[in-house]
Amino acid sequence: MRQKIFFQILGPAVFFLMLWMGPPSEMSEPAFKVMAATIWIAIWWMAEAIPIPVTSFLPMILYPMTNAVPLKVIAPSYANPIIYIFVGGFILALAMQKWNLHKRIALSIISITGTNMRQIILGFILASAFLSMWISNTATTVMMLPIALSIITQFKEFAGASSLTQKNTEGFGKALILAIAYASSIGGIATLVGTPTNLIFADAVEKFYGIAMPFDQWIGIGLPISLTILVICWLVLSYFAFSLSTEKVEGSANIIKDELKKLGKMSYEEKWVLTIFLLVALAWITRRYLIAPFYPSINDTIIVMIGAVYLFLIPSKSKKGSQIMDWQSAVKLPWGVILLFGGAFAVAQSFESSKLTLWIGAQLGGLSDIPFWLVLLIVVAVVNFLTEITQNIATCTLMMPILAALSGVLDVHPYGLMVAACIASSCAFMLPVATAPNAVVFGSGYLQMKDMVRAGFVLNVVSIIVITVFVYFLLPTIWGIDLLSFPIDLKIK
Repeated sequence: MRQKIFFQILGPAVFFLMLWMGPPSEMSEPAFKVMAATIWIAIWWMAEAIPIPVTSFLPMILYPMTNAVPLKVIAPSYANPIIYIFVGGFILALAMQKWNLHKRIALSIISITGTNMRQIILGFILASAFLSMWISNTATTVMMLPIALSIITQFKEFAGASSLTQKNTEGFGKALILAIAYASSIGGIATLVGTPTNLIFADAVEKFYGIAMPFDQWIGIGLPISLTILVICWLVLSYFAFSLSTEKVEGSANIIKDELKKLGKMSYEEKWVLTIFLLVALAWITRRYLIAPFYPSINDTIIVMIGAVYLFLIPSKSKKGSQIMDWQSAVKLPWGVILLFGGAFAVAQSFESSKLTLWIGAQLGGLSDIPFWLVLLIVVAVVNFLTEITQNIATCTLMMPILAALSGVLDVHPYGLMVAACIASSCAFMLPVATAPNAVVFGSGYLQMKDMVRAGFVLNVVSIIVITVFVYFLLPTIWGIDLLSFPIDLKIK
């Protein structure tokens, strides 16, 4: 409590002290006021001095009150179209959860992979990652954890009558629990809607350069990086961190079959939800090639909102008089994250409106002599380890304008640094406080801090290397850009 009070005081104290000192030379007063207010916001976000969604209201208070950015410029950030990609996607996810389609998908994937320890770990990784590509990584973790705990309990009973040691038993349980948390975070990298930080990147690109980031373009780089880290995650948990054996886990197949049996045959409602989900995903992926030539104004937000609204029109068979999706279910939307989005987008808008980004770029001129691959590696590493102790949305929000400015100074394409930082903010695996999935599984009681730190540190280092290599070598090819030059027509507005 004392620590929170300290940061509650520190934020405004720094803000008012900076206003008293005044701006440095060659910095405009609006840009300086935005910087002072943003430092206050950052302190409260990162220290969670008050609830993070509440801190997200500060941009609407501080920027207009200091006459840095008018309220009419800031307020639209809280209704940014990108927010509604998240809202529409989450309504689809809630419909999946309402009719247990997400559970059926997860169990079906796990049932295919096999029943020895390493195969079960792989099954849970694939299931968790796939679900988190489309629904909240926290919801994925919460849903997968009870299934994992059932298998761990069964395995302990079997281990007592087998040649397996207690170390084997404990190692399998820890690996399985960590697999869910890690895969839930890694899977979200693959799609634009998989994690909020991806959408923050998309907003920054649109704010600073007026370019929309299509769903299919992001998946071109997000999916390869996600799959690569997932494979390494499986190897680390199965061979390095816990050295699991290939002995079958007796009874695990029965648990999965029993869970699937409880679900019964796929219901009418599940089939409709699955159909709409697949149509939305297909439309996202093919929009630029199949839909845009006939409907140029359509975008990813419109597509997902059409799918979300349609769910409220289809009548339910099992619940007469109601639809497949109802408002009682929809109000479970994570409104706190939506407010956080608004605050994050408002910060980016203030940087652009006050020209603070240009001033930051001028201060970073000394980095122009460092090789770009090294700058890229440093940025990824800093964001990765900074996210271990801070909220990843806040970290990503604050880094986007800085990296946009740095790209101009280094004369490199801004996508390189911005994409790398965005993905790195989803790859914090060492500490329970780093991500919500880490916190959920740590609360299960099966893990000690050293277990998460040991496996997580290896994955952190590996993800830093993978992100740097893929962005440096693969991104230019997939997105058709020259990473080592700043396009003339891409100057910050």
